[in-house]
Amino acid sequence: MRTLAVTGVFSPLGRRIAQVASSFGVRVLGIDLKPMTKPFPGIEFVEADLRNPLIAELFKAEKVDVIVHCAFRWRQRRTEEVFDSNVLGTMRLLGAAAQAGVQKVILPSSTVVYGASPENPAFLDEEDDFQGAPSYAYVRELREIETFVNGFRRQQPDMVITTLRFANILGGSTSSPLALLLSMPAAPILMGFDPMLQVIHQDDVVRVLGQCVASDHNGVYNVAALPALPLLKVLALAGVPPAPILHPFAYYGFRMGRLVSAKAYDMAPLPWDYLRYSWVADTRRMEQDMGFVPAIDAEATVREFGEAVRKHRYATNQAYRFTTDRIDDMSAASRMTYGAARQIGRRTQAAFTSLATPLADE
Repeated sequence: MRTLAVTGVFSPLGRRIAQVASSFGVRVLGIDLKPMTKPFPGIEFVEADLRNPLIAELFKAEKVDVIVHCAFRWRQRRTEEVFDSNVLGTMRLLGAAAQAGVQKVILPSSTVVYGASPENPAFLDEEDDFQGAPSYAYVRELREIETFVNGFRRQQPDMVITTLRFANILGGSTSSPLALLLSMPAAPILMGFDPMLQVIHQDDVVRVLGQCVASDHNGVYNVAALPALPLLKVLALAGVPPAPILHPFAYYGFRMGRLVSAKAYDMAPLPWDYLRYSWVADTRRMEQDMGFVPAIDAEATVREFGEAVRKHRYATNQAYRFTTDRIDDMSAASRMTYGAARQIGRRTQAAFTSLATPLADE
């Protein structure tokens, strides 16, 4: 392999895979919309937009063999700018890779594309249809990306295209929807529901991406750690108290005396159905065809994430208290200075008055 290109190199996942690949002596070309603000040892950086038609020329000039596409941006609300970056950016990337003769493209995706439904089988395999809620931007955009990739794969049979559908990623600074839920002071849940879900540690995400860079795994693979866990157990392991919400009030609310549809992202980073019904992916293809088994189990992953959140919250609170204490000290010092200045002023005025009195008498 001559060159590995990592798109979205300044994303948490892009940064990690670039660092690991560089440490193994791989030439890494980092691509991102953001400018480089501090040195990133081990990579050659290019500030570029994947929608730029010159991307194909860049891949040719740099002799890129493999691309790991980490430029997806997780957003709950849809905006044209993010949609263009996520969906059109991926389409243009694949077209440029085909023009430049790139041998392999690796695309991280998510099991959220399957959706959560009472009709879901016990285990969702890679051939199941997409039922994910399109009301959330990231679900809709991942579905559109994967639909395009499936068609593109048929047009480019000689290119290895690996799609990794990750369970909820926890660890590091990855902002997956479940990570955001577990970072809240209290997690909103639906009263009376306890769905099964899956997680994967960020370190295992990097491991499987590295394996796909080193060897060919053409097709779609679910990637998750064992075992699947009930939502309430996930909250308990992470040390996050649940905030139960009555089912009708979660989906609907009252505005101006009328019953209207409520937007889940006003309260939770996951659609309500994902907090109501189970969505568990079948990982047999990951284990049997790829030969990959996550090194960190689900319970350890959740515990570690919860501990990291508590430490971060404690450090933030300590920093806040330190700052407010310093402000209080400065305020007290200012008050003391003001009081001293008034005293000096009064004494000075009294001194001038005593001097002026004899002169007036003369």
